[in-house]
Amino acid sequence: MRRMISSRFVRFWDWLRHVFPERQILIRDHGRVRCFTLGTLQQLTLSGAVAGCVLWALLATAAYVDKSMVLAARENEISRQVSELNGMKGDYQAAVSHLDEFKGTFARITCEVSDIQDSLLRIAASNAPHGHHPAAPLPKLDPAAGSGCRAGAATATTGGAGGTDTAHADTTHIVGTLPAGPEQTELKKKVHELEQGLQQLKASHSAFLEHSASLTEDRYGALAHQLSSVGLDADSLVQAEMRHLRQSAATRRIYGEGGPFIAAYPPAPRGMMTEVALYNHQVTRLDDLTLALKAVPLAQPLQDYEITSPFGVRVDPINEKSAIHEGVDLGAPAGTPVVATGDGRVATAGWEDGYGNMVDLDHGMGLHTRYAHLARILVKPGERVTRGTPLGLLGATGRTTGPHLHYEVRINDVPTNPMKFILAGRDVLKSQ
Repeated sequence: MRRMISSRFVRFWDWLRHVFPERQILIRDHGRVRCFTLGTLQQLTLSGAVAGCVLWALLATAAYVDKSMVLAARENEISRQVSELNGMKGDYQAAVSHLDEFKGTFARITCEVSDIQDSLLRIAASNAPHGHHPAAPLPKLDPAAGSGCRAGAATATTGGAGGTDTAHADTTHIVGTLPAGPEQTELKKKVHELEQGLQQLKASHSAFLEHSASLTEDRYGALAHQLSSVGLDADSLVQAEMRHLRQSAATRRIYGEGGPFIAAYPPAPRGMMTEVALYNHQVTRLDDLTLALKAVPLAQPLQDYEITSPFGVRVDPINEKSAIHEGVDLGAPAGTPVVATGDGRVATAGWEDGYGNMVDLDHGMGLHTRYAHLARILVKPGERVTRGTPLGLLGATGRTTGPHLHYEVRINDVPTNPMKFILAGRDVLKSQ
């Protein structure tokens, strides 16, 4: 058995020596000749090292391509959700228009009911015995419960929340005091038709508000889900915006504020209060998120550009070694204005090693953007800027081979691909 193994090993070794025979390398230098001998083992070691490097390069390339495909898929999903957000805004505007129509119809019906009650009061007074007056004034609809079109016409009012609920009982009482006859029958019929229309309007209005609130909540949730897939939380964005508004209250107090008091939730029938409050809540959330999106860096830092170096692994342009590129290089002529991609505060503005002249914007929520290699800086640290504000002029300062903008987006100091924000912003900013 040992002889068999030994024989096979000898034959295999002879085959390797045949494939990788001993080679000699002659080097002539200034009249001297040097000879280097590469044995079979040395050639096998060198071949293994080359094969290992090739395998590593293939695996690294496959991993980078796979990661790029995942990022591209997320970018496409964000663009789709942004399109849905644009559609949602159209639905919201249509909902507000329908709500105004419902309010007008509700006000007209309320005024008609009030007119009928006035007529009934006059008829009852004309039919009362001479010198006899009712023991107490009859109740009327509260104008605040409807449109207020008859404000000041009543001598006594009911509560705003229960005015329309008591309208039927009040009108029935008035009609019942009239003498029987064609006039009473006609008034009863008219009152019944108006009250039936009012109840149908209330039911339709409530269903409309419930549907609108549900639609707004679903769209908000879908957008929040997509924002979370790229590391942003919608609720946190809204809370950060609200904190910013509260912090700016001191400025408002310096210059003053005022105006007539209008209750946030005007008096309404009890059956509609829940639907109205829910609708207002959902619409407010959507409006707050839209306001908070102003701070998200969705715009382009340059009007026109060419991508000279993408985000991720690349060959370093200076030393030609493999390196991580934490931003994207955008090529444009020197002196091109570089603008802020979202509202924020200038965290730093000055020289940074490797970056040259650089501006760092703090957008809140741990979101930062960096604009590097600027020829000139146009802002100062602590300054607040809005989307589109010029930050500097494109240049070639710092570690660079030529004029371009190095643009970074960081979430909690973790670099992320800036192009996914730019691509998503093309659709979002169209509707704003």
